[in-house]
Amino acid sequence: MQRTKWVVASMSLGLLLAATGCATDTAADRAGEADIHPKVSTVSDVANSTETTGDETHATAATQQGGSTASSSADEQTMLYNTHKPPQVYGMRKFPYPYQAMLAISSDADSETLRKFNLVHEFINTTQMTPLGRGLGLDFADSFFMYNGNNEPGYVDINHEPMADELSYFKGVSDKPYAASIINHYIHVGWIDTMHTYGDFSRVNPHQTLFTRQLAEQAIEALKANGDVITVWTDHGNKSNVDNFGNYGKSTFYSYQQGANPWSKYYHTDLTIPYGIRFVWPDSSSDEFGMKSMIYPLMLPDGQRVWGFWRYTNVGYTKKGDPEWDWTPFNLDEQLTPAHFAQIEREHEYSIVAQHLSGTNYPGVLPKSAVEALRLLAAQYHEGKILVTRTSRLLTYNVAQQYVWYDVTYGQGKAYIHIRAILDPVFGKYVPTIDEIRGLTFYTSNPAETVLEIGNTPIPAQFVQDNHSDGVHPSVAITWWPVDTTNYAETAPGVK
Repeated sequence: MQRTKWVVASMSLGLLLAATGCATDTAADRAGEADIHPKVSTVSDVANSTETTGDETHATAATQQGGSTASSSADEQTMLYNTHKPPQVYGMRKFPYPYQAMLAISSDADSETLRKFNLVHEFINTTQMTPLGRGLGLDFADSFFMYNGNNEPGYVDINHEPMADELSYFKGVSDKPYAASIINHYIHVGWIDTMHTYGDFSRVNPHQTLFTRQLAEQAIEALKANGDVITVWTDHGNKSNVDNFGNYGKSTFYSYQQGANPWSKYYHTDLTIPYGIRFVWPDSSSDEFGMKSMIYPLMLPDGQRVWGFWRYTNVGYTKKGDPEWDWTPFNLDEQLTPAHFAQIEREHEYSIVAQHLSGTNYPGVLPKSAVEALRLLAAQYHEGKILVTRTSRLLTYNVAQQYVWYDVTYGQGKAYIHIRAILDPVFGKYVPTIDEIRGLTFYTSNPAETVLEIGNTPIPAQFVQDNHSDGVHPSVAITWWPVDTTNYAETAPGVK
């Protein structure tokens, strides 16, 4: 039977701007809001509705996703559909069902040791009993250094562990592996997803550095040889860290950032971006806990483009405009608060919380206040309110949710949602893999009769999830990443 085609030409403002080349920072903040204003809000109404809503394309996210969460009574009822009528597709839900917001903790590798790394991840990622209490079962990935060129005084851990024992891939700035096998392991199992620059090159004298382009070349070769895929980069440290590159040219302060300056001997982004870095935190401060979108196009001095992204780094600014940093474990309870959670759930926002979870010499690594704050966050996740995930997954989802291009056809009593491409204004249009669109969720009157396809190829059933009404509509989705609470902690001889 011939399918009747009903084309949804532009399913988000971000997609439209991407297609026309008119994306702006303001547009990025607005993109990803509701595509269709829902006129039907109950299961019974949906089952009997025959009206389309395709003419209303700029409803707010609060309207789009204003229904109840997983704890609602609607989710405990049997799904009710009018099977005598073909399904209607109403548009996209901003976040995977049943969540109202999405949050990642982006923790910098400063003063990290293997002891502290393992303790933090066993508590956050697993559900086992740990020295900090029962594990939380959250999806959290950390960052890492390739090198350690830091000569600042002080210790990185208990027992007066010197700065030379800070966790890094290579020993110092040599070609000798230090924690290489451990870091490879954690990248592959998902406990690391961010490169916190090529290394900790902070020096007592900020006008000196041990970074060289040759170190970048060596790092990329090692990562490729081990199949280590890293897409997220975060800038680090003082002005000795000349491999930073995100904010070069923004002000005189950032003139030390030479990584993307093609005329500098420290230039490396001609290697780093082709290797696979897609998302860059450019040492920018923000006192906004939640945003409609975390990403924005970032043009580098060498002409390359990447996605910049925001992190919540400070509670405010001094009268002189300096950030009041708020990103240590001792401040975690000031970041992860009920008020902040309520805000991003109400406004349907993303949040990336900047931290240094291994940044203190506290024997238990995380003080009691931080443990309790993380427990509050875990409760929001397990109650189906905030989807807690690793930074790379949040950013990948943000791009897909904001720039997906799809259309809908009808035939044989079914609706077919064809995901055609991601109209990425930074890296270009591409046909996504399933992993690049995990979590995308579409409101429909009958999930069981709604088929998800990439192009014209049905997505395998094991990657499709039918959802009860959230108080707005039922929905169908590409499944989110499976929960993995395996304890992947390892130790290695000679690695502190």
